[in-house]
Amino acid sequence: MSAPPQIARVIVSYNTRELLLECLASAVESARDAAAELVVVDNASGDGSYEAAREIYPQALVIRNSTNRGFGAACNQSINATSGPFILLLNSDARLTPGAFRALYDAISLNDRSAAAGCQLVNDEGEAMVNARNFLTPLNQALEMLGVTKGSRSRYLSRTHRLRLDQSMTDCSVDWIDGACLILRRAAVDEVGLFDERFFMYSEDEDLCRRLKSHGWSVCFSARGTAIHHGGRSSAQNRAEMLARFYSSQMLFLSISRGRRSVSVYKIAMKTALIIKRLARWEKGQRDELTERLVAFRRACDGRI
Repeated sequence: MSAPPQIARVIVSYNTRELLLECLASAVESARDAAAELVVVDNASGDGSYEAAREIYPQALVIRNSTNRGFGAACNQSINATSGPFILLLNSDARLTPGAFRALYDAISLNDRSAAAGCQLVNDEGEAMVNARNFLTPLNQALEMLGVTKGSRSRYLSRTHRLRLDQSMTDCSVDWIDGACLILRRAAVDEVGLFDERFFMYSEDEDLCRRLKSHGWSVCFSARGTAIHHGGRSSAQNRAEMLARFYSSQMLFLSISRGRRSVSVYKIAMKTALIIKRLARWEKGQRDELTERLVAFRRACDGRI
């Protein structure tokens, strides 16, 4: 009789066929010595992602949605279809490096109240990406964007979490970690609930971590493992809409966690920061990007998603 699965590897896919196959290869290789389930939920891709995953990884459960249900809803489908006590979430445009799975598993196994753990993310060039953050407040993202919180450890004023690694190269004082590569303890998720499906994309991972921490669970970052994240390959296919969804999701998060008044302060702070940044940028490419973000922000504020 085979051992019951200890880890469910969950991958959400949307029109990233080649990256999805790289992601699956890394997920299979990294957990080769573990009893593991493998689930792919494809959000109505049109590039053959579903067919390729089924053909190359027959051992996987591959679910095909008729529409793009969003990241959180697709993760919930996968979690409900698995039984392992630990769940590894991976974006289809991310892949694990050797040793990453062990680092994640060790981090979440530090104590029985560790609910989630992530590792270092790097981009295509090997540059470290910020993925350990403080919860969003009405001010911290705008202030950090303007560069006035450099070196600050204030959770209210700084968006980036300043790591405090212990002897095991782990920090369990993190507020939340990006869901692009995140291991979850099923018992904790069962206690607080799955992803809130009101978040189509963005902030659903932050909201889940908020609920976990409010119930006394911890979120950990391990510097011993690394995942490569190509970053936003799915969202780049419709950048304007995804930017608007990004800001809209942040407003929803604030409304849930801090109330409507905080959303009003956030709107003023972010609009001011975006305008100041745009005026300060002389290079055309930077100005164009900030103009795009400002248009998307206004669209989100008007509810035109």
